[in-house]
Amino acid sequence: MRVAINVRNANLAIPDGTGESMRGLVGGLARTNPGHDLDLLADAAPRFAIPVDTRIRFRAMSPFVGGNRGLRSAFGGDPWYRVRVAADGCWRRWDGYVQSAHEPPPAFGIKARVAIVHDLAFTHRDASSNFGAAVRSELDRWTALNVHLARAIVAVSESVAFDVVRTYGVPRDRVIVAHHGFDRERFHCNHADPQITACRWRHGIEQSYLLFVGTIQPRKNIPALVEAVARARAAGMSVVLVVAGADGWESEKSLEAMARAGPQAVRHLGRVPADDLPLLMAGAQAFVSVARAEGFGMPALEAMASGIPVVVTNEGGLAEVVGDAGLHVDPGSPDEISQALMRVIEDTALRESLITRGLGRAAGFTWDTAARSVWGAIEQACASC
Repeated sequence: MRVAINVRNANLAIPDGTGESMRGLVGGLARTNPGHDLDLLADAAPRFAIPVDTRIRFRAMSPFVGGNRGLRSAFGGDPWYRVRVAADGCWRRWDGYVQSAHEPPPAFGIKARVAIVHDLAFTHRDASSNFGAAVRSELDRWTALNVHLARAIVAVSESVAFDVVRTYGVPRDRVIVAHHGFDRERFHCNHADPQITACRWRHGIEQSYLLFVGTIQPRKNIPALVEAVARARAAGMSVVLVVAGADGWESEKSLEAMARAGPQAVRHLGRVPADDLPLLMAGAQAFVSVARAEGFGMPALEAMASGIPVVVTNEGGLAEVVGDAGLHVDPGSPDEISQALMRVIEDTALRESLITRGLGRAAGFTWDTAARSVWGAIEQACASC
């Protein structure tokens, strides 16, 4: 078969979860390829490492120079997705086509489609607090269309699979779960202490710290986390909360909460260099995320692989990824969060148990395993045409 994978978002080469996961998946698809040809589609030359394989071709398809307003009016959405990819599909006659469900699908020219659903946070009951109305409408429009056009659907967790079936009414047997992997070369528990110390000093971290990693947006629930840290510090916990992540949409309340807490309690580093993130992870006393409606929870997986204990919300993909290898808390209860943070810092036996369980848990998540599931979805989709 000849299969096209739309990697436009991944080719932006920015450290967002969707792009990172697609880049990891591409490597896994190359390593586990059962003998198919792969076309990787983007709108510019490759900005990330493409596997060297005679069966893999990177196709940089330039956007249309003109006429985009008319094409957008006729087809809706970005003309590159809706028409440019569609036209190439007519020409190349791909047997299968894979893309994120949250981006506009080609309007024609595609046979067997596979849609990857990363989360449905924009459909949850508190979505209006986390997304603007226009963003919710756009995400729901394209996700619904992709899901219903797809011959097979890939969900990144059982939690997301449940949401897809409940929200869009598709049969459960059309949804295949493919948990993400992680970069084992970057995230591990064998970093040299001098490197970790040097990284801490580069970022001005002079005391023990908890770490949160993620784009700053409402559903990351930063104000509740900051309040929990303040209560733990008032009860005698001396560590600081370090927040590593770029400002996202509607981040004002989160930024205000961190500013009110002051630098002695919360350090907001913004987006950190890719080489520093594994060192920051390895040097932390614990990783904590009380985000809501997460489809997966990649930073929590990377934290477990780095040999630090984790405290996460008791719902969604985060809880699923961590399983019994971390502490689970009610994301709406700063008291419960603060108590869990104090336990994980002060209880040495608990810390050691969580670290051991976390390393074992993380070992089961690989990109090759995810890729085999995606290949299964592709072959299922093609067989149904």
